[in-house]
Amino acid sequence: MDFLLGIDQGTTNTKVVLVDSSAGIRAVAERRIATSSPQPGWVEQDPEAMLRNVLDCIRDVLAQGGVAPSRIAGAGICNQTETLVVWDAATARPLHPAIVWQCRRSQADAQAVQQAASEIGARTGLDLDPTFTATKLRWLGRERPELGARLAGGQALWGTVDSWLIYALSGGSAYVTEPSNASRTMLFDIRKLAFDDDLFRIFGLALARRPEVKRSASAFGHVAKDHLGAEMPITGILGDQQASLFGHGCFEPGMLKASFGTGGFVWLNAGSAPPTGDRQGLLATIAWQLDKPAYALEGFVMYAGAIIDWLLRVLNLGGDPNAVAQLAREAAGTGGVTLVPAFQGLGSPWWDAKARASFLGLSASTGPAQICRAGLEAICFQTRAVLEAMARVSGKAATLVSVDGGMTRSNDIMAMQAAVLKTPLRRAATVHVAALGAALMAGIGAGLWKGTADIRPLMSGGGPVDDTGFAGEPWDDRYAQWRAAVDLTRQWRSDGRVQ
Repeated sequence: MDFLLGIDQGTTNTKVVLVDSSAGIRAVAERRIATSSPQPGWVEQDPEAMLRNVLDCIRDVLAQGGVAPSRIAGAGICNQTETLVVWDAATARPLHPAIVWQCRRSQADAQAVQQAASEIGARTGLDLDPTFTATKLRWLGRERPELGARLAGGQALWGTVDSWLIYALSGGSAYVTEPSNASRTMLFDIRKLAFDDDLFRIFGLALARRPEVKRSASAFGHVAKDHLGAEMPITGILGDQQASLFGHGCFEPGMLKASFGTGGFVWLNAGSAPPTGDRQGLLATIAWQLDKPAYALEGFVMYAGAIIDWLLRVLNLGGDPNAVAQLAREAAGTGGVTLVPAFQGLGSPWWDAKARASFLGLSASTGPAQICRAGLEAICFQTRAVLEAMARVSGKAATLVSVDGGMTRSNDIMAMQAAVLKTPLRRAATVHVAALGAALMAGIGAGLWKGTADIRPLMSGGGPVDDTGFAGEPWDDRYAQWRAAVDLTRQWRSDGRVQ
């Protein structure tokens, strides 16, 4: 039993890595997962497709590595956080499509408890927003009262993606979660490290059962023999961004990483005590819990890689993200064009759900190249806004940012980001950093390592990002112009009114 699995169930794909006892990745398998939008602002996925993907990917990596299931010391799961799954307690069959974290259908449910926003924020570290699981549960109970009744009676169960996968993989024998995922439900007190009865009351949730909360490295149950021909222990769980922080080796307070995927996620290890005081539009959350909890500050950018997807579609550029970077490279600048990418509101540090996107500075000569350049700059400027907020909260500016995600494969985008931030960037040693983080946590849970001190010597850093080609541009002026555009855009509300 000298191998580990890292299972990463993200928003766009499922990924599994086979990791050896030296923390080396020996095999990788991926599957895409479909996302649907049955109404404007709604985002759904099929929970059973997640389960099929996970099992198919596990079989693939075991076959690639020539490893029998019995040689897996532990499997770790990391997952898109906040997404809600509801399933039948007896059959483990989903009773509703998964309501994905990006979904905005529960905006009215968040607004309905606005008077308790301060209390909610004090207990959870989160700003009241439809992103989080509690508002989605409230919507489900209101719009699907038959499901609400089953949840209240215990015939149906609820949970984030980690809870659903483990329940299904274990054949219904384990109904569990851990603090990093629980802290994103908006029902969990991050100081007491427990689900909070008052929060359930505030959201009007009558739920007979809640998943058991264990430490991030624990015995969570087993993948049932029926699935793979042998039982396989599940010994680690993390949210996907928490797993990325762990996979980067950001084990000490002050260490920081940024992930550039569908959204942008900037995380700072905040130490063993929850951040206090004005959070400057950042979220205070739990990174993981071993012997003691590790807290984090998060800056959440709703649209990062999604900007590139949007540009590909509206400019009819096909499906190659490199086309956006290529066009942007051809532009000498934006020609005065500025994009505020509030397609579904703004995240950190504004948390403005009603804001909507805008292009400013368009002229008759504006072309696709300038628009693409403005899109890439918007990604970089959002990240800078988050890092500036983190510096104000922590009292210390970042000296190094570890980066991962699909966009880090683009030298142009990362060079622009480094120039805008005026801070060194270091790519992760692997593009599979979140899955690796889940596997490393599972290794602790399986007893391969005692803690992070044992893992540190096994980890290798990636290479630095070269900002050549972008360092000489007047980024401070462009950023100030972009911040002014954000302020102007926020005056135009999603209901068409001017604030």
